Amino acid sequence: MAQYPGFIYGSNEDQSPWADCERTVNWYPEQSQASASPYSAALYPCPGYEAYVTVNDLNCRALFAMAGRCYSVVGPHVYQVYETNSASVVTDGTVVNDPNPASIASNGDAGGQLLIGSGSNAYLLTIATNTLSASIGTLAGKCTMVGMIDGYFLAFDGAASKFYISALNNGASWDATQYAQRSIAPDPWKAMVVDGNRQIWLIGEQTGEVWYDAGTSPFPFAPVPGSVFGYGTPAPYSVKLADDTMIWLSQTAEGAGVVVAATGLEPQRVSSYAIETAIAEYARTSTIEDAEAVVYSDQGHTFYCLTFPSANATWVFDLATGLWHERGVWDSSAGDYDLWGPRSHCYAFGQHLVGDRTSGLICTMDTAYTTECNGDVIRRVRVPPPLWLGQGRRLFVSRLTVLLEPGLGTATGQGVDPQMMMRTSTDLKRWSATQLASAGKQGEFNTRVYWTRLASSDRVWVPELSVADPIPWRLVGANVEGRNIQGPRG
Repeated sequence: MAQYPGFIYGSNEDQSPWADCERTVNWYPEQSQASASPYSAALYPCPGYEAYVTVNDLNCRALFAMAGRCYSVVGPHVYQVYETNSASVVTDGTVVNDPNPASIASNGDAGGQLLIGSGSNAYLLTIATNTLSASIGTLAGKCTMVGMIDGYFLAFDGAASKFYISALNNGASWDATQYAQRSIAPDPWKAMVVDGNRQIWLIGEQTGEVWYDAGTSPFPFAPVPGSVFGYGTPAPYSVKLADDTMIWLSQTAEGAGVVVAATGLEPQRVSSYAIETAIAEYARTSTIEDAEAVVYSDQGHTFYCLTFPSANATWVFDLATGLWHERGVWDSSAGDYDLWGPRSHCYAFGQHLVGDRTSGLICTMDTAYTTECNGDVIRRVRVPPPLWLGQGRRLFVSRLTVLLEPGLGTATGQGVDPQMMMRTSTDLKRWSATQLASAGKQGEFNTRVYWTRLASSDRVWVPELSVADPIPWRLVGANVEGRNIQGPRG
């Protein structure tokens, strides 16, 4: 018996499955930090969701937390979300119900205001009274994103490649002459994000640059010298700050879609060949311009969740490991995954809150939960790299044992006797019928998850493992027995 080589990893489907057919869906890999462990990594379940509050509008386009408060933009309304699992519409107004994400920034206790960008208009929420202004006239049709730096609100106009600034600590006061416009490079700005170092990242179609508070007069902001870089974006809402890293979907002048990340001022490619192949396919068959991202951190990992709505797919980059995996909601009628449900995130009241893209549901996200926002049990899939014929006439696989925590079945209902499902392929095209193996009822900690008499092949063999029971599926590896087996090519 030997360890199955490469069993724990992320998604790495190549252009040809004969090169690599790996998929990891709704699991994420983590490197072991135990020096004596015989297994170097494990697959842990991505978090599930539990309803926190449901509001009367659809499509949660923004969540924002500050100073013990939480606000959400859902449809045309701004809601205050309370710790008591309730929410109420703030008074005096609505916002443009735009299909794109909304944007929220705060000027803190000194200003006591939130600036909200929605549908190219800007709105001011006064926190003390919880009242929402009509759209700010100076910014009408000129605000696709907002930010805050050093007491100034920023309103970004993606159509005109400008950003405006408010008066200091006063989002109600705007001077139409107080703006900056793209001048260093010819391509227009498309996105603006403020980082944790008090810098403004302005990403264009092909290039980007970084600005800072130079303290100059009459306009205080100026470009950081030498900060222009050659990575723009086709998707403004993919640009996100993740910890101290700026990360976004870029597209080179030659047409290649890549994901880049910058901890300093020099972006570096972080996408793999597999995701770049997928991005190229999305660009051909649908579009990548509507890609949008959600970022959250949990249990030592920071996840950049990149959703392609038109392509109906979500890829996730783990900044801790540098690996990608997939997330999605299983569609049993189609026999495949739809895109990930959450569209917005914030950390409030000691919990991760996410907003659903199709309903009025705001959920708590936690690894203790095992269902999607819609209530379906999360289906998880792992396809490891194939095993190949070694020095012999034929490949025989006699036994596969998956190493996981057994005996975690539920007391009642689905999951009392949790099953792992497996189907196999000997040509990387067609799949066998599904075979089941019990992962152990509650308390059956000595259960072994295995299958025997599996396959005979003249070339290759690969299993697909999937689970759909509401238990914490944590995998640490697999062992394989047989003859004439060798590991992944390469």
